[in-house]
Formats: sequence, C-alpha cells, structure tokens
Amino acid sequence: MKKNIPLILIIVSAILIIANFIFSEESDRGFWLTTLSSVLIIISMVLTIRENRKKDKN
Repeated sequence: MKKNIPLILIIVSAILIIANFIFSEESDRGFWLTTLSSVLIIISMVLTIRENRKKDKN
C-alpha cells in the first residue's frame, strides 16, 4: 500500500486538473498557479516512484 500512494496522488491530481479546466470560468492568475502546483505535484510523485524503484533494485 505504501508504494501505491504516489501513484494514487498522481491519478487524483490529474483528475483535479481536468476538472479545473472543465469547470473554471476564468483563466486568471489563480487558475494558472493552481494548475502549475498540481503539475509540480505530479512531477514530484513520478520522481519519487522512480527513486523508490531504483532503491528497491539495489
């Protein structure tokens, strides 16, 4: 279960980004900062998964 948490966060963040694009009426600075923060969370979780896999191989 502990290894699946980053993957679950990636999926939830992607769903929230898509929902944000669909339901947002304005594309102001807050909208883009929210989207950027979600993308950064996804990138960090992908890097975490890669590091954990490298650690498990050694």
